[in-house]
Formats: sequence, structure tokens, C-alpha cells
Amino acid sequence: MGRLTFLGTAAALPLPGRANTSMAVTADGATASLLIDCGGDTYSALLRAGFGPDAIGDLLITHAHIVHIGALPSLIESLRLGGRTAPLRIWGLPAVVEVARRLIGVYDFELTLDTWAFPVSFHSIESSQRVTLAGMEALIVAMDHSVPSIGLRLELPGGALAYTCDTQPTPRILELARGAQTLITECTFLHAGEPAARASRHLTALEAGQQAANCGVERLVLVHLGGDKVIGGAAAEAGRAFSGSILVPNDGDVLTL
Repeated sequence: MGRLTFLGTAAALPLPGRANTSMAVTADGATASLLIDCGGDTYSALLRAGFGPDAIGDLLITHAHIVHIGALPSLIESLRLGGRTAPLRIWGLPAVVEVARRLIGVYDFELTLDTWAFPVSFHSIESSQRVTLAGMEALIVAMDHSVPSIGLRLELPGGALAYTCDTQPTPRILELARGAQTLITECTFLHAGEPAARASRHLTALEAGQQAANCGVERLVLVHLGGDKVIGGAAAEAGRAFSGSILVPNDGDVLTL
């Protein structure tokens, strides 16, 4: 069966034991995995989870906020130093791909990708586009965040996996996750922080539960957790609106798909 590895589960501010949210998805029998976002020390998180330098085939960057893209130059350099030889394909909205190129360009004296030990390629995608990522069929759907942001839906043999990434409530979540087995949502605030959630276009735990119920999913997973109070109260608050299984994972947890 496939597996989902939570490399980081914190929101913009890392916590002791929790790095910025990122994850790796591995299809059953696949030779390479999909990495979603690269904020913080992603390479160390990959190593702790048992991923070697050639394990990631595709990197999807959901949006251009620092905590989702900022470690890209370091990740590429670490992969080189770790002995990577496999191609790396980087995907994102056109504006995100442009930011990725500029980030790498800052270090062009060191990241001379035209002479790199492994090829790095950039691929622009748009909302409603279907692409193949690490051998999995994926649907890209625009979300509603403070900068252009995308979620994705992966069609897997055991049921669909949907991930909103950063967003406030939007009808597009239903488009993304209707009937999915597992919905992963960001959960930056509790209900008491709803004014701040609206100002920054994030979800509360209660809203995450409402979205899960509306989409008819079996399981809700809460990540991008905005502090200890959110971690402690998110599951109970989401459970006020959603009667299915609710998980609040720790960094390094693995979910079978």
C-alpha cells in the first residue's frame, strides 16, 4: 500500500519537535516519492524518515511563502552533497516557479545547475490541470490564500488523498476533496482565532471539520498547526463538525494509504 510521511507539521513558526509543514507521498511499488513543499531543514527530515538522496522524484511547491519554498537552494545542495544522481522535477504555479528560479539564481555561483550531477527541471502548472507526480495521477486545484496557492488530489488504489495546503474556506475545497478517503487540511487557528484566520486567509480547526463533513471524507488530518494550544484543541474542535476519524500527526508519523 502507499504511504504518507509527515516531515513537518507546524505552521509558519516552527515548534520544538515540529518543523514547517511538508510531507512525502509514496505510491505502492513506486521507485520515487513526491515531496510537497520544502520549508525549514527538509533534507534532515527526509533522512530521519528513511529517504535517501535519490528517493524524491518530484517536488510540488504549493505556494511561495518562505515556510513552503525557502529551503529549496539548501535542499538541492544537500541532495548534491548526498550523492544524488536521479533527475529532480520541480512543479508549481508559474509565479511560484519564477520565485524558485530566482531563489536558486541568488546562489548561481554555487548552484550551477547546467553542470550539476543531476538534472533539475521546472514545470509550471495551473489550477484544474491533471499531472502525473511520482507515478500518481494528481489534480491541481487553486485555493484561497493570501498569495496564489494550490491544493492537490491524488488518486490512489485505496482511495483519493486530498490536501488543501494553506487556504481559508472556499467552495474549491469541495471540488478538491469530494468523496476522498483522506483530507489533509491546514489548521493554523482554533475557532477563537477566527478573526486572525480571516485576515491571513487560513482555516480554523472548526472550519476544517466543517469542510471534511461537507466533502464526505472518511478521515481528516490536521497539519500546519499554529502552536501548542492549537495542537491540544484541534481534534476536539474539528470533531464538533465532523464525525469521522481525525488525526493530528507528529513529525515523522507515517500514514498508510
